[in-house]
Amino acid sequence: MDFVKKRKADENGTSIVSGTSPPSPITPLTPEEIRKILEPFTKDQLLDIIQSATLHHSDILNSVRSVADGDISLRKLFIRGLSSETTSDTLRILFSAFGELEEAIVIHDKNTSKSKGFGFITFKHVDSAMLSIREPSKKIDGRITVTQLASNNSSTGDVSLRKVYVGNVPFEITSERLLGFFSMFGEIEEGPLGFDKSTGKSKGFAFLIYKSEDGAKAAIADPMKNIDGHQVVCKLAVDNKRVNKTSQGGAIAQTSQPLSHPSFPQPQQQNSMGGVGNLQNYGPPSNNGYQMNTSLTGSGYNGGL
Repeated sequence: MDFVKKRKADENGTSIVSGTSPPSPITPLTPEEIRKILEPFTKDQLLDIIQSATLHHSDILNSVRSVADGDISLRKLFIRGLSSETTSDTLRILFSAFGELEEAIVIHDKNTSKSKGFGFITFKHVDSAMLSIREPSKKIDGRITVTQLASNNSSTGDVSLRKVYVGNVPFEITSERLLGFFSMFGEIEEGPLGFDKSTGKSKGFAFLIYKSEDGAKAAIADPMKNIDGHQVVCKLAVDNKRVNKTSQGGAIAQTSQPLSHPSFPQPQQQNSMGGVGNLQNYGPPSNNGYQMNTSLTGSGYNGGL
């Protein structure tokens, strides 16, 4: 009988050596001991562990969020390329889909009350901001706009090979129609720019920024196009610069020539921000928190055309 009992115990893997007691549970490590284990880890190793834990444990996500939310630069977004028709309420409705908002505002000229073509979004939580810029290009009121972190001072890349100028645009054409036509050649990152800020009407020209060089190349492959019975001309926006030889020793000098429309911004008016001017001059007075040190170099922003 004893042999049978012993055999069943062995099969179940629960046999206990005579004279011994069951092992006690492992004592949890102290925070100091855990820190000592983690000290030799590299930054990437720690990030991998925290990333995985944050994805699978809501309590860790809440801890990460509570720390990150303290930095407003991770929650505040800058949105450019807005239509004159876009209001603060429009932005609030659109971006509230990503999470709770603290603020949504379109910036207007203090003297004319006209939209400057850009605005700011501030989320309550950093994860909402991250979700909203997952797709930075958004269609709002017939335009493709671009959203980015307001604190992002780095260049978004050279747009000179992706920015297309469209001339002879009929005054009755809408931005929606122009966008639809040129979207056939590739995905558009921003535009069309060049419509009157107060009336929303065409000024006779426009700019479109494609997401890829291939899209821009396809758009200008045939520079003459017919839209609703109107002939327009398109080319790279940088084509307004030409290289001429001077009369002295064949030296090369680069001169800037305006495009066909008199409203096209002259190169000498441009500053280091690519023609936008300092955004500090566009927002409300400095004590309201809208002055920002954002260069937007290479972003393709041209003063909210």
